Amino acid sequence: MADYTVVGQGVARVDAVEKVTGAAQYGADVHPPGMLYGKIVRSKQAHANILSIDTSEAEKLPGVKAIITQDDVPSGRRVFATDKVLYLGEPLAAVAATDPDIAEEAAELIKIEYEVLPVVQDVIEAIKESAPRLQGDATKDGPNRRGISTQIRRLSRDKENDHSDEISKLEAELEKYPDEVYYNISAESHSEAGDIEKGFAESDIVVEDTYVIPRVHQTYMEPHVSVASADSSGKVTVWASTQGPFAIRSGIAGTLGIPLTQINVIATTMGGGFGGRFGVIITHVPAVLLSQKSGRPVRVQMTREEEFTDGRPAPGCVIKLKTGATNDGRILARQALAFWDSGSISGASIGSTIRVRGVYKIPNLKVDAYGVHTNKSGTAAYRAPGTPQAVFAGESQLDEIAERIGMDPVEFRLMNMREEGDPIPAGATEPKVGYKETLQAVADAAGWWDRETGENQGWGVAVGDWTNGCGPGGVYVAVHEDGSVRIFHGSMDITGTDTMISQIVAEILTVPYESVTIRRGDTDSAPYSTGSGGSVVTFTMGNTAKLAAEDAHQRILELASERLNTNLDNLELRDGGVHVVSADPPKSISLGELAAYSLSTTGGPIVGKGSFARQSSTPALAAQIAKVEVDPGTGRTRVLKLVASQDVGFAINPMAVEGQIEGGTVQGYAWAMMEEMQYGEDGNINPGFVDYRVPTSADLPTVESVIVEVPAPNGPYGAKGVGEPPITPTLATMANAVKDAVGVRVTELPIKPEKVVQALKSNGH
Repeated sequence: MADYTVVGQGVARVDAVEKVTGAAQYGADVHPPGMLYGKIVRSKQAHANILSIDTSEAEKLPGVKAIITQDDVPSGRRVFATDKVLYLGEPLAAVAATDPDIAEEAAELIKIEYEVLPVVQDVIEAIKESAPRLQGDATKDGPNRRGISTQIRRLSRDKENDHSDEISKLEAELEKYPDEVYYNISAESHSEAGDIEKGFAESDIVVEDTYVIPRVHQTYMEPHVSVASADSSGKVTVWASTQGPFAIRSGIAGTLGIPLTQINVIATTMGGGFGGRFGVIITHVPAVLLSQKSGRPVRVQMTREEEFTDGRPAPGCVIKLKTGATNDGRILARQALAFWDSGSISGASIGSTIRVRGVYKIPNLKVDAYGVHTNKSGTAAYRAPGTPQAVFAGESQLDEIAERIGMDPVEFRLMNMREEGDPIPAGATEPKVGYKETLQAVADAAGWWDRETGENQGWGVAVGDWTNGCGPGGVYVAVHEDGSVRIFHGSMDITGTDTMISQIVAEILTVPYESVTIRRGDTDSAPYSTGSGGSVVTFTMGNTAKLAAEDAHQRILELASERLNTNLDNLELRDGGVHVVSADPPKSISLGELAAYSLSTTGGPIVGKGSFARQSSTPALAAQIAKVEVDPGTGRTRVLKLVASQDVGFAINPMAVEGQIEGGTVQGYAWAMMEEMQYGEDGNINPGFVDYRVPTSADLPTVESVIVEVPAPNGPYGAKGVGEPPITPTLATMANAVKDAVGVRVTELPIKPEKVVQALKSNGH
């Protein structure tokens, strides 16, 4: 790595003082004059036909200024349920009143008459023919029927040849799968490579199991909140706690038919997101509609109970996985069939099922995934969406194979990892990635090779990968007359990304980090920026800011050339000034002097512009090792050691990178060992932190972070996204450690004490 003065250094966050002093403004701190309080009326049934909605009593309540239902949505896009509710807590109406207590009372006065319908919560039950149909007759053939049907259609289209015998045989084959039709399907995804049947036939060992992963909530500290103000001209201003203000603007425009020029979104400081604050969340549109109807600003803020009943958690899933390998440790085949709990909304990360492949050379692969409607709220992103679930299944099964062939789990993984130049899907080849370096680094740091194991103690290892996303963005960089630098952009700061952007600009303009300030504009003033998630910010906005700083750098040199009367080739920008190379006596001019001089030139002030759209990134690997101790009598697991390594490309701010590794690892641990959204038969849920357990400092040892740097060619200074990867292997790491400790595997998360005890009893312990 080159020597740098600002990037690569651990520096304090630019917003540190605001955060610790309480000066940062969150959504609930916004209080425009005359503001009303909004409350969403929610279904008390998980599945029911709506017979009537009566708002008359609520309208009479003093202090109520507006009541809205689906009839008030001008575009007709579904905001509130009208004919049928699909989950407990689904919005039916909303009220705005002068006091939050009045709003709540008014919401209770709205009478809804239901015809209660059967509820289905389990994805395996939902795909059966006997299950209630939640959203029409959404049926799909299973993978066997689908493949055969595809062959029949292909042969039938060939009119030049007679395929009647082949078609008859295939139709007879279809009869072998009479029950392979799935119901309540919201989406599907299919991938195939090689010859899966041949791969299993050539395998010495075939391992098959089913893995069950529950829904979990992102558990951010700040509940969703929006404040909307619609003025008499039709202009709408929205203060939102969001990861993507421009996405909020587009979502409101599309839902309500308002021109983009009439919507301004002001993103407030965000109290955590982890992927759960993307898109138009429940509060935004109702706040706008209530403001339009009442003529006053309206705040809609969710309670913690509403967060759990109508937030957008990570999807749960059931993955049936089968893997074949040779006795000498080569993986030959892997097949997955996954059912993802998408709740009331389509999707649910089904495409991430392909990550059961991992970072390994698997010549024969078949992956079929289905999103399944259930009587639950929809889902959203949560840190590497869908990947922890898929990696849990894939890495758990790898340990089972390693055990059967008598091979060390780390050596088994190293032997099968893809290498630079290996073929990957879509005809591409594997770039240079630190797969092996990252796994070896965590093994060395954890003391894997000479590990000691006491009674009821075990070690677990797993790896997970993620490739950061990329999107459009714009940044302006201005140099002021005192030599300070100002950055202006429209991207949300999550995990200290503004700090890393500031470091990049300071490095290029050779000024102290403390001389750089950064400001985020609203959607009316700032250049467009992609949403902050998917580990895109440092990659996208870092590249964008780098371009803007380089543009300013060029303008600085041009001004200096004019002012110092010398060629550009003779100039060097360093230490906050421009110097004439090899001048004797030394000759230079400061950035402040140049900025002041620029105000009287035809070119104007020093302003650099950076605009960026898309460049490919390279994968990042996270590898983790845990040592645990399990009490076989109670099933309680205690973590003795937890080490996490990650290939980050280049650590622009190592202190922030370590924080991300630690945070993602802890969230993965919680998902593995304790977190789950529990649904009753009537759709009720554990609606708060009393019943939804998250880890405290007493549950974990210090997470030891190991940074590996294998640069990404297109990343700023080689940086890759760091937010997503650390959560991907932890679920499997913990499961593998528990199996090593007590000899039984728990395939249904979380690994609660009672599941460990039951597994021991079932295996005769």
